[in-house]
Amino acid sequence: MRNSDKIIAIGSSRQPDSKKAAQEATESILEQFGPEISVGWALIFCGGRHDSQTVIQHIGSRLNTDCLIGGAAVGTITRDLLGTSGYELSIAAFSEAIPKPVLISVEDLDKGEIEAGEKLGARLREIAHEGDTVLLFYDSIQSSPPPVLHVGSYLMEGIYRGLQGKSMKLLGAGTAGDLQLSGSHIFSGNQMKKHAAAAMVLPSSIESHTRIMHGCVPVSSFMEITKIEGAVLYELDGRPALEILMEMLGEDRGPSVTDNLSLSLTIGQKHGDPFAPYDESSYVNRLILASNPENGSVVLFEADFQEGTRIQIMSRDNHLMYESVQKGTQELLESVQNRDPFFALYIDCAGRCNAFSGSEVEEASIVQNRIGQNVPLLGFYSGVEIAPLLGRSRPLDWTGVLTLFFQNRESS
Repeated sequence: MRNSDKIIAIGSSRQPDSKKAAQEATESILEQFGPEISVGWALIFCGGRHDSQTVIQHIGSRLNTDCLIGGAAVGTITRDLLGTSGYELSIAAFSEAIPKPVLISVEDLDKGEIEAGEKLGARLREIAHEGDTVLLFYDSIQSSPPPVLHVGSYLMEGIYRGLQGKSMKLLGAGTAGDLQLSGSHIFSGNQMKKHAAAAMVLPSSIESHTRIMHGCVPVSSFMEITKIEGAVLYELDGRPALEILMEMLGEDRGPSVTDNLSLSLTIGQKHGDPFAPYDESSYVNRLILASNPENGSVVLFEADFQEGTRIQIMSRDNHLMYESVQKGTQELLESVQNRDPFFALYIDCAGRCNAFSGSEVEEASIVQNRIGQNVPLLGFYSGVEIAPLLGRSRPLDWTGVLTLFFQNRESS
């Protein structure tokens, strides 16, 4: 391929110095494009150990664009890089041959996620067309330590209120800069922002196909939430939630209880027909962040469950995770046979990396090897994943969300 034909370039760095990292990643992009191609817009994900303001200012200046979106990441994934050291920096830059997206943002998530989401949704309703793909990123962490999260389900509720029935495909993530959830931010334009959300409306000529993968399977019958306050789950079927979960593990309460729960079980809600055969794409899972043996409660990663919600306890293990990624990646490729994607985006829950899950092999390496060898790939480890599920985009936990992008020239 001639340089003049290129529409995307991927640049990465592991340099611990933030300015040098930005220089290395951007110089790689400019070298791939050559002097005849200008950058129109870019996606940027940056490890939490970097000075993000230095990174974004240098990238915007060197690439000569302020149409930038992305944010903090536990680590990044490309064809040639996969790591969670906190120093990874990866960029996907798109040439002006692709029409420029529209970038908008809202702030003040800490003053109310629903209200901020409603403002963002109203603006999306004005500028996006039916069926457009929208990349959405928000700052996951309100404060830390201990981590207090911006609630993604509240943000999405507000966005759908603002959309007022207009349909579009929302894909993205809540950002996190490390596994300890000590900080996060987003990039919007040439700025690093806290307590904010940014949305990039892709041109209608860009078509996207997504696969959600998690590998969690139900190990209980349906149970009803009988007491919950926000993200704190107290009771299932009238019994302490922690007691039931520990029975599932076959363990007594002990100092490692939270680790065992986080690594072994999730709380899943099945959408659609409750009696339909198992299909992982029908489940929204919630990670368990912490437990309180004194009152028998557990803290979930999101606050979208309510009293009366019917859930199942889900088991997760690394073998199921690998199988899910292998199967899901293959099925996505088969569903778009005879078409050539120009870009692949992999949004991967940070808990799935081997530094947290204890897996022997990084599950993202399956995507890296299967997709990255043939399609320009950018991936990152997130706090929350957002993807369409049964007619509505939802915040997800413990998922890998793989999306392939195509140019639909007929609609351009």
